[in-house]
Amino acid sequence: MQVMPAGRRFYGVVKVRSAPLTQVIEPAIEGQNLLSLDDIQDELARMNEASASHMLFVLLMVAWALATLVILSGLFGFGSVLSLYLAVGWWALTGGILLFWKRLNSAGKKWLCLLILGLLIARWGYSWLVSSSQDAIIGLVIGLLYTPILMMIATILFSGRSLLVCISVGAIMGAIAMLGSTREVLAVSHLDDWRIGPVVFFVYSLYAWLLSNWIREREQLRTTTEQAAGLAVAANTDALTQVYNRRAADQFIERHASSGRRYGVIFIDLDHFKSINDSQGHDVGDRVLQQVSQVLRLRTREADFVARWGGEEFIVILVGVSREQAAAIGEHLRSHIEKDAVPGLPSVTASLGIAYAPSGASLPGAILRADEAVYRAKTGGRNQVVIDDASV
Repeated sequence: MQVMPAGRRFYGVVKVRSAPLTQVIEPAIEGQNLLSLDDIQDELARMNEASASHMLFVLLMVAWALATLVILSGLFGFGSVLSLYLAVGWWALTGGILLFWKRLNSAGKKWLCLLILGLLIARWGYSWLVSSSQDAIIGLVIGLLYTPILMMIATILFSGRSLLVCISVGAIMGAIAMLGSTREVLAVSHLDDWRIGPVVFFVYSLYAWLLSNWIREREQLRTTTEQAAGLAVAANTDALTQVYNRRAADQFIERHASSGRRYGVIFIDLDHFKSINDSQGHDVGDRVLQQVSQVLRLRTREADFVARWGGEEFIVILVGVSREQAAAIGEHLRSHIEKDAVPGLPSVTASLGIAYAPSGASLPGAILRADEAVYRAKTGGRNQVVIDDASV
């Protein structure tokens, strides 16, 4: 088997990546670092805004389409002249908003939500206090249908302040209904009952309270889930190098011991690392370990597993490679550990042992053989790659 000469770049197998390894031990956990509460809350706010924005956009699309239908029906003589004019105004407003939708920022969408709520309340008030019996029914139906949807969007957008906003909407609409019920013209439509107002207020207040509880519980669940995921990641991540730790490596080996896939195992032991700690201090030694872990992350693929085995030892498990590819990647890593030194840090070399596992069932045995190969690389002069005989 030919081992790639030192210094030659090997890109046939290795896909250089620009971000840290994001493969996870548990499928539901992503990322490397423990998230702070502020980070989680910021992420929740972004998710809420995106969700509410999508809902508002769909609502505007539906409103524009319905206004179009009302206009077309009005042209054929259905409905009153007033309903036609109102439909034209609503069609123009929603169409203009949709046309410039992408230019609206977060604050603009919040104000837009309040504006539409205000327009619905105005239409509701006009229906109860001014319009004829026929037009009143149309306006009330529009208010009863659209307002709950706008209240839901407002709850998501305004979060903690949503309860006040939504209850205020219910109170205003309920008060308008009580006043409007005194108009004799609405008696024909059986809208002259003052009890309609309190019903509207209490139902919308209950709806607002339920929405507020829903958004709060949703945020609490998301926060708890993110914190649990962050703790799980932290438990499997080496704090110094930000690659996986020995615990994560043991879990990986256990999970993939029966997968049936091919694996190449590379054990990496830094040469004369103790002398760096003794002569230049542990802070410098820690920075060297961080630099080496960075090389390993950048010079392996997303599917591969990189972990700190302990001290100055690392392990790389290559997924779905041949013996020749494992050997070439090992030499590629050795070369870059040696030459990718950071200014101000001492150069360092590494001894690598490689073993091949033709199936997941042989992975634990390959770990032991790779460890023995590292020992032979150390005793054979260091700064070299030794391939286990059973892997040839």
